[in-house]
Amino acid sequence: MRLISQLVVLLLSMTGTAMAQQTGSHLQTPNHKHNFDGLSHIEIDLGQRNTLLIGFDRYAQVRQRQNVDSVLRLFVADYQQVADTIQNPTHAVHARFRLGQPDRSLEVRVWPQVVSSFRFRNRNAPLSVKTQQDTLQISWTTDVPASSDVRKRGASEAFVMYLFINSLADIGPMLARGGINGKVETALASVQQYKAHDLTNPKMGFDMVQGTDEKAKFIGPGLARAPFISIQPGFGVGLVRNQWVPSLKLDLQLIPNRYRNVSYGIGYSSSFFFAQTAADGRFQTFRNDFLTVGVAFYQPASGGKANPFSRQLGSFFVGLPVYRSGPYFDRNTIQLGGTVYQKGLFRVQPELYMNGFFKNVYPGVRLAIGL
Repeated sequence: MRLISQLVVLLLSMTGTAMAQQTGSHLQTPNHKHNFDGLSHIEIDLGQRNTLLIGFDRYAQVRQRQNVDSVLRLFVADYQQVADTIQNPTHAVHARFRLGQPDRSLEVRVWPQVVSSFRFRNRNAPLSVKTQQDTLQISWTTDVPASSDVRKRGASEAFVMYLFINSLADIGPMLARGGINGKVETALASVQQYKAHDLTNPKMGFDMVQGTDEKAKFIGPGLARAPFISIQPGFGVGLVRNQWVPSLKLDLQLIPNRYRNVSYGIGYSSSFFFAQTAADGRFQTFRNDFLTVGVAFYQPASGGKANPFSRQLGSFFVGLPVYRSGPYFDRNTIQLGGTVYQKGLFRVQPELYMNGFFKNVYPGVRLAIGL
């Protein structure tokens, strides 16, 4: 291992530019897979921190376009005609290659590094470090008729390939070494051999990660458009009846459609009041629990992608007491509330409490942290 490390350093010192790329699976990074088109995804580790990721709606689409090497050869020929030969080698390049009939198009964007990074070894010249990979995004333009079932569902027939590579200049040598069609074929064979479900069925969806050992790991295989439940725990502090009251909450959100921005939820919250007794001056804790039902609206995804349901635009819920202690709430108390602002895990939720319908109304506000 030490000899290999020394050889790597020697090669890097000869090229003048080193790579310092992120590692790990894109699909297994929390909330990251929503950046990619498609109901299903196949991620293939190509070695040397290079990755191919395919996003698609139907498995048959992958079968129809599994000859990735031919598309890459076409890209290399086109890219060589427009590539900037004096471009700084540490800049990150994002190329979008669109294939259609009869034309194709290529868009190239360049991002300079915010911070210059260097490595030093012995008396060699400083080695400039590239900290971001290049990205090649390949898509096929397909006209979807307005009357089609796909358009009615509010989603496009997505099929996109993403190649995350240390440098776009490495694609040519990669093809010369045999290309990546073999790894794609191995991944598709793993999909066909999966025992629990027929993942080749158009109604099925899944994520799969294939490592350098060509072993496949499947994530969440099942019906592609089936509704799902989002579990959202949280805690916060609220101003209720002129007291600062800590609280715990657990919401279950039913997401009926991944391509819409609405969910329906049921929740359970506990608020804790503290009061000092007149007799001995000790503090007592009084817990009051509410069962809530409501609706939430989320920031919609762009480009026909499945919604990550990560940011609420607003919500509304109604709650009734299921457990009471202390003189804070009557049996007929009704709680109204909702989210009016969310930033990351932080939410602002105004509340309204009343005895019956709009009797003895008093407002409140809660600052919550949670999913």
